Amino acid sequence: MTTVDLSIPYRKVLMVLPKKRVGSEHKLKEGFHYEKYTDDLFDAWCSLQTGVKLFETKEQAAGKLKEMLAEDRAFFEANFLFVMDEKGNLAASAGLWPGRDFDEPRLRIHYVATDPSFQHNGLARSMLTKLAVKYDTLKTKYPLYLATQAQSYGAIRLYASIGFTPYLGAYKGHTQEQSEQDWEETTKILREHA
Repeated sequence: MTTVDLSIPYRKVLMVLPKKRVGSEHKLKEGFHYEKYTDDLFDAWCSLQTGVKLFETKEQAAGKLKEMLAEDRAFFEANFLFVMDEKGNLAASAGLWPGRDFDEPRLRIHYVATDPSFQHNGLARSMLTKLAVKYDTLKTKYPLYLATQAQSYGAIRLYASIGFTPYLGAYKGHTQEQSEQDWEETTKILREHA
């Protein structure tokens, strides 16, 4: 996972992962472990999210985290991952959360972030594969999906390496033609930053 490249115009794109595509979880690198969410991680999560530019301010990140916890704290605690280093620092986080890009809520990968000082340790890959394997145990007729943006071209490459593919269909606020155009432009950006 890289930081968001704000020099590129925002262009939302969706990606999907068919069920049973990820055979097994990619284990965390030695020196890292998963920890369950407690409120002690609240500020660290907000700092992590702003550190990779998923939010402009810690206040915005805090507002989103408060909103998710108020909506369904038990689900959040059961479905968000928190990767810690040996010193107890939050290194990375990601989760499954209901997305509202379609007519009915569907679970998606949400808020994937790795602290810049811990990037290139395979932490995002480990979290994504763990979440994909977990998703495969759930009863749902839909593929797992995620929403990302052209500005996250490094993350898009990672998602593709795991098996996520561009979603070219219609979704809320987007026609099929718009999705195809967004992916055409995003593909140009991916080529430019290869």
